[in-house]
Amino acid sequence: MKINYIKTIGFRKFKDTFETELYDITNITGKNRSGKSNVLYAIINILLGTNLSGDEKATLINKNSDTSYGELHFTDNNGINHILIRGKHKFSSRGNFILLDGKTVTQQDLINFYRDKKLFLSIINPLYFLNKRPAEQKEMVDKYLSDLKPKTIFDTLTKEQQNYLLEKYFYISTKEIYPKLSLDELQAIYDKNNLQEITGKEFTEVLDKDKWNTICQNVKVLKDIKYFDMLSEEEKETFINQNMFNICMDVAYSNLTKEEQNILEGTPRNIPNYIAELNGDIKRSDSVISNLNGKIEYAQNIVNEKLPKAEIFEKDEELSLARQELAFLNTNQAIIDKEKQKQTVEKLQKEILDKETESTEFSKKMRDGKKKYLAIKNGECSTCPTCNQEIQDKSKAITIENLRNELVGYFNQNTKLQAELKDLELKLTIEKCNYHALEGDTTTEKSKRIAVIEENIKALENEKSQIEKINNEISLKAKTIANAKSDIAKFNEEKQSHERCIENLNKAKKVAQKLYISYIEGKMNLAKKHLKDVDIKFYSVLKTTGEIKDDFIITYKNNPLSDLSRSETIATALEFANMFNKITGANFPIFIDDYECCADYDFINQYSNDTQLIISKVEKGNLLRISDASSDNYTIIKPIIKGFKTINTYKNNVADIPKAA
Repeated sequence: MKINYIKTIGFRKFKDTFETELYDITNITGKNRSGKSNVLYAIINILLGTNLSGDEKATLINKNSDTSYGELHFTDNNGINHILIRGKHKFSSRGNFILLDGKTVTQQDLINFYRDKKLFLSIINPLYFLNKRPAEQKEMVDKYLSDLKPKTIFDTLTKEQQNYLLEKYFYISTKEIYPKLSLDELQAIYDKNNLQEITGKEFTEVLDKDKWNTICQNVKVLKDIKYFDMLSEEEKETFINQNMFNICMDVAYSNLTKEEQNILEGTPRNIPNYIAELNGDIKRSDSVISNLNGKIEYAQNIVNEKLPKAEIFEKDEELSLARQELAFLNTNQAIIDKEKQKQTVEKLQKEILDKETESTEFSKKMRDGKKKYLAIKNGECSTCPTCNQEIQDKSKAITIENLRNELVGYFNQNTKLQAELKDLELKLTIEKCNYHALEGDTTTEKSKRIAVIEENIKALENEKSQIEKINNEISLKAKTIANAKSDIAKFNEEKQSHERCIENLNKAKKVAQKLYISYIEGKMNLAKKHLKDVDIKFYSVLKTTGEIKDDFIITYKNNPLSDLSRSETIATALEFANMFNKITGANFPIFIDDYECCADYDFINQYSNDTQLIISKVEKGNLLRISDASSDNYTIIKPIIKGFKTINTYKNNVADIPKAA
């Protein structure tokens, strides 16, 4: 695209008409605030409808005007001339319009000329790109590199790399290539595919009219790359563009060794995500190993504990003899009879005690009952002892009779108990006499001996029980130690498994990083081909995990962007603008601002061969001058002085450029 002429009315600082022609190399000079940047603003606003940063809502209408008019004459990349006019109203969108070659159009209709707003701004206003965040810069470079056709990238590869891609992707229909094959080549296909077994004939015996059917019907596709060389250049380009979508990644993968390719088991779809997943797996395995180490340490502490020696109960014989002696003594009939008699006496004593308790309760009931009986009978109380309700005269006699019968019952039962008590006491006296009759010196001694032996047996059994308890604890501890040893072996096996897993994951990560770096560098080379002193780094590596992080780092002569001078910043921006022009084929004009600070650079010779340059330079005290760098054509625009006419100076300029305010 080449801008030939611009005209504005009511635009920015120029309330009246501002117009000028533009050339292959246009020099714009003048003092500060003389309107040099108006040319850049006008081009962007007329074509995009925005300001320099791409803001569509920005108002660039002169403060003393309600409307603005912009006219742009340009030649597109096909050599066709166009006139674009844009009108804007400050207060009403209804006053806005766009005309292209005399026809009303929308902004969408103009995209064919500038392709992408960010792309156009990055080229015509180079500093626009450098002012973006690194993530946006990377996105733009990736996007425009992706616009490169596969054939363009294919042509930059070595013959070996091209053959690798062709061997991977190339195929062609036998019917399509058949007319281009010689008889020798047809015979080679016939023999290679053993078609004589199908036809029963040698190749030379097959009629010419039957060869096409025989070969094309039995051999559908040919993959040998020698057939690629038989295609026309147009056919080659079509095949590559339609089949090789990720050449940079394929080439990077081909640079890996066979072992490295086997480790990856194919090309990851998204390498940064793949590496992040590997790091996650490594972290999880490290966590498992750390957990296993804790378990191993705990189990080892158990194994290291000293196991006490088991104790032996050495008094089994003594305990056995004591039990035998006790059994013998317990079989003595006199002792047995005495013990039985003792139990009889104790039983009678208990029965007497129960009867006495029961008799006492009856006596109490009789006293309480007699008191109530007399109270009701003598009229001292008129309340029922059962329900506590007032007793009527009719019921009083019945209540008194019931109480009397109850007292008689208590008396009879108590009398019966007293008789039973006398019988039991008599029986107890007799049984006690029988018990004392059984006592004697021999029996007493035996009883004492039995008590001693029982105490001795109890002590021995307690001692044996304690030893058995200690030995059980020792046995349990021994089993725990054995289990701990088994656990240590199992944990170590698991640990080794995870360590092998981490080793394999690290190998995969290392290969993936190598692949990604190779892929990124391949893409970078496509961009760097058009860069001179500027370098781009598309990734950074985290020191902690070795993880590759998408990044976009710009340097100029190995200096970071933040450390550059004004002239170096402009030089960096121009290299990017030129790169975008070349990789996209956009061929937009480039506006170079602050050229006065770039005395050490020759941007004109560097970029003007196939790109329109518009160069702005401050000249202290001078009026705005727009000139053709390759001829004597120029325009001097003077400010209006009250009472005087504005003077416009033209030389060899056939266009009648009206006054500029």
